[in-house]
Amino acid sequence: MRNPEELIRDTARQADSERTDAQQDDKREAPGPQIALPSRDFIAVSWNLHKGRSPLGFQAWQAMQRWVQSTHADAYFLQEAMARRMPAPVLTSNFGAPLGEPADDIWHCQATEIARALEMQIALGPNVFKPSWRHGNAILSPHPLDLGGRWDISAHRFERRGLLVARATFAGHSVTLLCAHLALTRQARLRQMNWIAHWIVKEAPDGPLVLAGDFNDWRNDSVPLFGELGLNEVATLLGESGRTFPAFSPALALDKMFVRGMRPVEWIQPAQETAWLSDHLPYMARLRID
Repeated sequence: MRNPEELIRDTARQADSERTDAQQDDKREAPGPQIALPSRDFIAVSWNLHKGRSPLGFQAWQAMQRWVQSTHADAYFLQEAMARRMPAPVLTSNFGAPLGEPADDIWHCQATEIARALEMQIALGPNVFKPSWRHGNAILSPHPLDLGGRWDISAHRFERRGLLVARATFAGHSVTLLCAHLALTRQARLRQMNWIAHWIVKEAPDGPLVLAGDFNDWRNDSVPLFGELGLNEVATLLGESGRTFPAFSPALALDKMFVRGMRPVEWIQPAQETAWLSDHLPYMARLRID
């Protein structure tokens, strides 16, 4: 017959053995390191740059550029981005010396300057053409970007307006991006909105889509019109004011952002520093592809 001390030692050894086996089982069953999934939040910014000038007409381009560079967005929808023609230097030579090829004029483009600074892809859609300057829409993105096309949707020759389309590859999705600048008069805007709606139905009937820009739509005609296509206006859906004009004391929601296949998460209040940069505040939103 075993004495009590032997029984205690055997019981302790058995308990230690069971604990060791359990720890080994836990190690075998423990999951490996968790792989972080890529973020599906999509930051979008729409801004009428007012040709790089403040509401009072002062040059504000450098401050605008610094603000844009600080936002780290996935897509920028810019309107009234200016490009100026910088004449090539005049070639001088000595009498009888051979002449070289004349240098080409250089265009200084605000949107291109931002794209280079941030190493972004860019699509340009000029609306107004003058001998020494031009301006129009631009779409910028750090993600692969393909130009989808640009269309003149001007109501008349005194008010040039356009639609710019690009497609970005984001988190495994092809996202259609549309940048628009619409007319000042209501009838012209309605005609332009209907044209854009027809384009979406025909050319981009499904998949993630963002339509943004200066709609000049203080009557909110665009909200039900594009709502019929399943597009939600971000600020409206989130119960935000969406007011962007005038920038120093916003009272009108002229700028819009419509989305499809992406869930509006946040309408981001513009920073106070932007109030005196352009005549419009930037429209900034956080979206999510579920």
